[in-house]
Amino acid sequence: MRGGYDNRMQILGHISLLGYNGKMIHPLCSGGPSESALGDPQEVVMAEWAQKCIDQGGLVVMPHAPNPQLERAADIVLGLIHAIEMMTFNPCERELNPYGIADWYRYLNLGYQLPIVGGSDKMAASSQLGGVRTYAHLGEREFTYENWMAAVQAGNTFMTIGPLAELTVEGVAPGGQVQLPAGGGNVGVDWRVESVQVPIEQVEVVQGGLVVDQVDVHGEYSASGSLQVAVTDSSWIALRVRGSYIGEEGEIAAHTSAVQTLVEDSPLFNEPDSSAVLEQIEGAIAYVDTIAPRPNAKRFREMRAVLEAAHNRLHQRMHAHGVFHKHTPVHGHEDDSG
Repeated sequence: MRGGYDNRMQILGHISLLGYNGKMIHPLCSGGPSESALGDPQEVVMAEWAQKCIDQGGLVVMPHAPNPQLERAADIVLGLIHAIEMMTFNPCERELNPYGIADWYRYLNLGYQLPIVGGSDKMAASSQLGGVRTYAHLGEREFTYENWMAAVQAGNTFMTIGPLAELTVEGVAPGGQVQLPAGGGNVGVDWRVESVQVPIEQVEVVQGGLVVDQVDVHGEYSASGSLQVAVTDSSWIALRVRGSYIGEEGEIAAHTSAVQTLVEDSPLFNEPDSSAVLEQIEGAIAYVDTIAPRPNAKRFREMRAVLEAAHNRLHQRMHAHGVFHKHTPVHGHEDDSG
């Protein structure tokens, strides 16, 4: 067993720091109640915790998407997040949050190839430890914690409450890329699903967030399929499995990470999703600027600079792609002439 830490802030969010070496990354919480003490200043942003974890050889995971939400976007844009987690307290009561899945799709649509993982979030006796799990493909590597962390970062993962899922696109596993010439083409998709306890109701091939193929399995415990999927613009493909312990219709039981399908001269960038993510970063800056318990002036400027760096990075990508968006006065963009 290896320990990790869920460093927390009530508003900016929680972040899982796994397997790092050396000194504990402090503070474990910040920013006042309900995570930190009443009156504690906002003395750190999650991006700083993430960078320390990376520097100390650890794995950085954004837990229990989509909540808390506020700083998640900035840290992903800065390239500090190795994986994004979906969770359930108990799959016998409620399964995976579809809003968390939809939020993950936003980042995939912007070219951030975040692997998906699952976590139990054991908060009470009623929460089932291991009710949702992460599988990462090690290949020929020895099963060690370090190799498992590397496998998660490589992206050939799936998370599940039970069913095992396998996907390849042109023989490429999740975490990989398929290159296509200008104009795109068709790609071959192969998948397989096996389950022991959870009946499989549907298997969906998802492209760019939309279902392009759905197979009704009708409660069986295994299924497989092959198909051709048309790719005209750069996108991604993943496998989504529906099923339930308690017969609840439409529940997501498993999901693989994505394979990118990259078309020459077609950037993987979705305009509406870029605006939504930019607004989330602006919300984090607005919180630090206004109602967050204020630290000393130097610390405040350092934290704000981290969030501004994320905002600027995505902002510049949007301008490079010609995305029209309203500039927010709180960030000094009243003049849109540039």
